[in-house]
Amino acid sequence: MSTKPLLAAGAAYLQEDLQEVERVLAQRLDSSVPVVSDLGRYLVESGGKRFRPALVLLFYKLLGGEGAYQDAVELAAVVEMIHLATLAHDDVLDEAPERRGRASLWKLSGSQIAVLEGDFIFSRAFRLLNPQPFPIRERIIEAVEEVLEGELLQESLRGRLPTEEQYDRVIAGKTGALIRAACAVGALCGDPDLPEERLSSIERAGLLLGTAYQMIDDLLDVFGDEALGKPRGIDQRGGWLTWPYIRLVERSGDPRLLELLRRPLDGEQRRELLVRMERLGIREEFAARARRRIEEAKGRLGWLADSPLKAVLFQGFDFVIERDR
Repeated sequence: MSTKPLLAAGAAYLQEDLQEVERVLAQRLDSSVPVVSDLGRYLVESGGKRFRPALVLLFYKLLGGEGAYQDAVELAAVVEMIHLATLAHDDVLDEAPERRGRASLWKLSGSQIAVLEGDFIFSRAFRLLNPQPFPIRERIIEAVEEVLEGELLQESLRGRLPTEEQYDRVIAGKTGALIRAACAVGALCGDPDLPEERLSSIERAGLLLGTAYQMIDDLLDVFGDEALGKPRGIDQRGGWLTWPYIRLVERSGDPRLLELLRRPLDGEQRRELLVRMERLGIREEFAARARRRIEEAKGRLGWLADSPLKAVLFQGFDFVIERDR
């Protein structure tokens, strides 16, 4: 798994660390039950950006690396395991046939087995979390609760037009919370005596980063280039209307539009909606909102001393809004 697209020229700073995380993931998802090991290996080998583990390790190093290095690696693996478990569940809920160009776990093994594998990964992650200090355990447990609250709120809003406040709450829960936790636990492992004020600024920056990350995912779901491997329209087909659709309905003044959006769209209908969104400047406005969150996140971390590691961190922040898949 290459980290270069994510961390650009700074990938060398984390390459060996992320390889160690991969080793730990493979080891920790092993089981005496072959199907459990096989499915866990399938999820790990599906790759992904490993954005959350990279954040754990970056903040660990940026804050001095005072805690045990192996604890930081274990925490990076725990955060990624929780992410993998939520993906296994999400793909069942969304009936997504593919994940990163490979068959989704439920498509490969069936919905029941995919859900149970996700449950197993959650359980194994919490077992690994047990030896960690309370402030670290508490932040990850709180994040998992918020992820599930966000997912439940999203499910309750399917087929309806969310308010912007509801949309923000969903993305803060289902994506922002775990990215916030990744930043915080890495920092606490790096400096267990980190002042509360600085820890709060890291958590706020992590939440802003996480919500911007999800906003770009949602933007790509509407406007992305399918030739790059990012399917479009999955959210709308599944009944989840994200911010671009919310803004389109608000600005169009067309009472029939919401009814149209509640049904799967054909190619011509989708093209017409994209033209309307472009004409209203919705794409640019949404991207600008995400960009402002990234800039605010950087501002919250202005107290970090300038260093190559800080440059790598901010490259990762910029990647969030520059990515095309």
